[in-house]
Amino acid sequence: MAGKTQARDRSLWMTYWLRLRSNRASVVSLIGLILLVGLAAFGPLIYTKSAITPDYKAINAQPLAAHWFGTDNLGRDTLARLLLGLRVSLIVAFYVEGLNILLGATLGLLAGYFGGILDVLVTRLADMLFAFPGLLLAILVAASFGAAVTDRFGGIGRLLLVAGSLSLVSWPLMARLVRSQVLVLREQEFVVASRSLGASDAWIIVRHILPNVAGLIAVSSTLDVAGVVVNESVLSLLGLGIQPPDPSIGKMIVDSMPFLEANPLQVFLPSAALMLIVLTVSFLGDGLRDVFDPRSLP
Repeated sequence: MAGKTQARDRSLWMTYWLRLRSNRASVVSLIGLILLVGLAAFGPLIYTKSAITPDYKAINAQPLAAHWFGTDNLGRDTLARLLLGLRVSLIVAFYVEGLNILLGATLGLLAGYFGGILDVLVTRLADMLFAFPGLLLAILVAASFGAAVTDRFGGIGRLLLVAGSLSLVSWPLMARLVRSQVLVLREQEFVVASRSLGASDAWIIVRHILPNVAGLIAVSSTLDVAGVVVNESVLSLLGLGIQPPDPSIGKMIVDSMPFLEANPLQVFLPSAALMLIVLTVSFLGDGLRDVFDPRSLP
């Protein structure tokens, strides 16, 4: 029986993979996301130009041999700062989605399966957070605790604060989506049969419920990455995100706006990077939604 179950699981995942490969937009988006992560992880190590120390001999310079993408108004290398800013944006996005899955998906799964007082508490807490505009609440948290956290923990503390404030407003949607799916799954025949055979709740959740909501979690998380990156940029634009001298894509855009006529490349490059992240994860999320659609499974 165990061998048949494992074979069925392998066959299902192979079906998912084949369907993903047949979607060209998703494959291109997946390759693009891998390249972006690679640039964020290894780009600053390979391209060793200082992103903080200015070159006063080249201020607002156009692309040249010493600075491939030019410099900003302080003489800092644009490409080096863009690679570091890309790292910041992706770290925040993945950190937020990790917390989102850990908190939102877990609470939604448990609330939907067990119901009762746990379901009421999770639902009411999610409703309370839904009553606040998400970005406004994140701004409030970042503005209230940002200075203290930065003074005590430095730039990494500010980074975690931004990610935490964004997670605070994003997990209720994940919890609600997972809960609604689990409410349907727990009444299905295969779950009822497993329960009647004496299977424990933990076994049913791990072996039956979780595999059927994994696709929903993956799709929701992927699509939410774009929103997280944009929100992080907005917080940085308002001065509530990553603080100087650490670069951020959003901060690079706002800092270069006064010099748009003198050096438009300084605005175009971080804006293009932000657009590329959003488009990549959005197309990948759309593809995953089709891949995991249970109505189209054989």
